[in-house]
Amino acid sequence: MNIKITGLMLGMLTAATQLFAQNNGNEQTKNNDFKPLLEHRILAGFNFGATAPVNFPNTIRKINGYWPQFCPSLGYELSYRATKKWGASVAVKMDYKGMGTKDEVQYFPTIITTSDGGRFAGTFSGQNQTTVRNAYVSFPVSAVFTPNDNWRFSLGGYVAWLFSSNFYGTVSDGYIRNGGPLGAKIIITEATFDFGKEMRTFDCGLQAGASRRVGKKLSVMGNLSWGLRPVFPGDFKGMDFPMYNIYLTLGVAYKI
Repeated sequence: MNIKITGLMLGMLTAATQLFAQNNGNEQTKNNDFKPLLEHRILAGFNFGATAPVNFPNTIRKINGYWPQFCPSLGYELSYRATKKWGASVAVKMDYKGMGTKDEVQYFPTIITTSDGGRFAGTFSGQNQTTVRNAYVSFPVSAVFTPNDNWRFSLGGYVAWLFSSNFYGTVSDGYIRNGGPLGAKIIITEATFDFGKEMRTFDCGLQAGASRRVGKKLSVMGNLSWGLRPVFPGDFKGMDFPMYNIYLTLGVAYKI
């Protein structure tokens, strides 16, 4: 999986570089009066989205609620405009990513702890509530297209390192089959789980964005990041499906 992801990102960046070089050559004769320049921006916004499976498993029977966490995003971007329309950028950001959800599950593989200290690993059926709030240092790299003075578009990838992790919740009003589907049935009034320490510390994925200038130096922006690496390792037993970071950043960019 790591080899595939690395290969995909390298291929994407190679294609972006080739496209950039091609357009650089085509436009150089059209923009003899344009001088390549460096641009600096401060980025600030909020992340909205979910750490979730791409396809919902049949063990999740109903979603009863969803709410975003307070997830700010703050960063600095350096971009290089080689021509009037084409360039590249690299940024460093502090990204909080999180959400809360309530759902009904059936035969859901998990690991829970009861109030009296009992610990059970098996398949749970009942109510589930999960809270996610993680903090990453992210490094996006993008090809940038600026068709005019008002609009700016970017496409690329990112790598990120987790430095604070929270993935916890409660299960209630149900039962767990201890050890698996054929295990002893144990009634659960309420129990907890905490998988924050089990999360991977490295994430990577694709990202695309657009910004619209609203002032001399200020722009409003939106950026979608889609993780390609599951947030839990493959041998994790707390759930039996992969989950990915899928978030939209809405905010502003200030050119300095």
